[in-house]
Amino acid sequence: MFEFVIIPVAVVSGDGILKKFAEKTLSDGKTRRHAGGRVLLRLFHNPGVALGGLKNHPRAVLGINGVLLCATAGVLAALLRHPGKLAAKTGLALMLGGGGSNFTERLRHGFVTDYVSFNFGKRLARLNKVVFNCSDFCVFIGAVLFVAEAPNL
Repeated sequence: MFEFVIIPVAVVSGDGILKKFAEKTLSDGKTRRHAGGRVLLRLFHNPGVALGGLKNHPRAVLGINGVLLCATAGVLAALLRHPGKLAAKTGLALMLGGGGSNFTERLRHGFVTDYVSFNFGKRLARLNKVVFNCSDFCVFIGAVLFVAEAPNL
């Protein structure tokens, strides 16, 4: 059970460190290209949700984020009472950490710091503008793990 407390704490701490590093090293507005130009490091302050949705409604974003965090924590707490279900518990813990990191940053600053995107080429040029952070990846991976085990819950 202890590991399902450590995972969210590690995600919040790790992503906080990466966000501070991004603020320091990417604040000049330049894009750093890596992996043959496929991985792009750039600083973006996102007041909304993915793809810039609800950017003019920061209170709604904060409220939605808070409700989803509470629901995730509740489901994880309920699952912790049952043996097994490791993928679902790990997924929920990752989602809790990622969501918690973004929530606390929204609460403090009114936005989330994003810093990595991918170059998908001309065919998927719209996706080239999407910028993520480590917490976003944790939420996504966590959701995949949870859904993968959901039929067995």
